Amino acid sequence: MNTTDNQRAAALKIYAATIQNCQRMQPKFALGTAQATLLVNRIAALQVVSALVSGQVPSLAQMTASVAPIQSILHKTIVARAKYAPETAIYRRLTPMIAAMTLGLSVLQTALAQSQTNQGATADD
Repeated sequence: MNTTDNQRAAALKIYAATIQNCQRMQPKFALGTAQATLLVNRIAALQVVSALVSGQVPSLAQMTASVAPIQSILHKTIVARAKYAPETAIYRRLTPMIAAMTLGLSVLQTALAQSQTNQGATADD
């Protein structure tokens, strides 16, 4: 998937805003609850994807742990957007989020594949 600098910049803005929104919600949930854990995992996954889109390389464990939360955000956003007509404000607000999460998931899966290929090559040496 070829992306432009503008697409990456837009995605990074969305990741930052979403991380900030999740962090703002954290005090509303008691530690140890499913909701609190979900937010912690989403924040971590968004930070990993943001790092990848920025050109940094997180650890294999971080990348692996980030796949499910990003897929979940993407799925929930697609389902939410499907409830609205394209001319509505909510539909237009969710569309860039879907694009950003799709980009992030693609970059994440590519990095994981490369990392696993590199580990396989190292194991064969």
